[in-house]
Amino acid sequence: CVKSVGSGEKGNGPLQFNGPKGITVHPTTGQIFVADTGNHRIQVLNNDLTYSHSFGKRRSSPKQFNDPWDVTFDNEGYLYVADNDNHCIKKFTSTGQHISTFSSYGSNPGQITNPTSIIIDNNLLYVNELGNN
Repeated sequence: CVKSVGSGEKGNGPLQFNGPKGITVHPTTGQIFVADTGNHRIQVLNNDLTYSHSFGKRRSSPKQFNDPWDVTFDNEGYLYVADNDNHCIKKFTSTGQHISTFSSYGSNPGQITNPTSIIIDNNLLYVNELGNN
């Protein structure tokens, strides 16, 4: 079964999106986390698809985003965000509290350029990026 969320019109209010790219489900609550890329935020929906909350706005500070492209959870329930134009991966609680930021811009070991997708498997974080091919 496929269900739609929101009005289908571009916007920046609750349940409105602007170019969403990534989506994941919290492993224990069932809440749905959407990388609302064009609005530079993460929108959180309850498992019945009603609006719960959102966090982030366009900035380069640790708690903010610049084109978040993907989201994933680890086994402990922490959210990881591929922050494309800030060239990093950010770790948050499910309520949006920033825990840490991984990597920086570049092509040297430990650096990334434009991360687009992320996944965690066996406690390893895998990152796909545009800039380093």
